[in-house]
Amino acid sequence: MTFLDPREAAKGFGVKEGMTVADFGSGAGHFVMALAPLVGRSGLVYAIDIREEVLEVTRGSAMMQGVLQVRVVRGDLERPGGSTLAEDSVDIVLCSNILHQVEDASAVLREANRVLRPHGSLVILEWDTTSPMAPEGAIGKEEMQALALEAGFVASRSIPVGEFHYGLIFEVKE
Repeated sequence: MTFLDPREAAKGFGVKEGMTVADFGSGAGHFVMALAPLVGRSGLVYAIDIREEVLEVTRGSAMMQGVLQVRVVRGDLERPGGSTLAEDSVDIVLCSNILHQVEDASAVLREANRVLRPHGSLVILEWDTTSPMAPEGAIGKEEMQALALEAGFVASRSIPVGEFHYGLIFEVKE
C-alpha cells in the first residue's frame, strides 16, 4: 500500500528554488515542511489554514527545524481574498485533501486563481473515489477537472501520488 508521502509527491510539483508556494488548507504542515527545502532560503512557503491550532503545530515545526522561509497565515479560503495573499503573488498553490472537506470547492479554486501569477500552477491532490479508504464526499478526478476549468484553469497534467490519491496540475489560463 502506498499512502500519500509529502516529500515524494512534492518532487512532481515543479517547485524550483526561489519560488513562492502556498499550501491551502495546510493542516499540521506536512507538505509545508516538504516544500520548504525545494524553494530554498530565497523562496517562501505559505501555510494557510482556518484552524489556529494546526497552524501552531506548523509554526513550532518550522521554528524547531530552523526553517525561516515558512509564513503561517490564518485564512478562510472560501471567502474572496480569504487567503490574505496579494493578487498574482504566488507561483504554485497546493490543495491537498481539502477540497472534499470544504462547503464550496469552487470558491477555494477561484481564490487560488486570484493569487497565482501568470503561468502559475495549481496542484490538486485528492482521494481517488475508487479507493476503499476514500472519505465520504470525495470528489472524482473528472468532476475536479471540471471545477478547475470552471475556476479559470487549463488542464496541464496528472502526477503519480500513491495508490489511494490522484494528482492533477493545472495552469492559470492566460
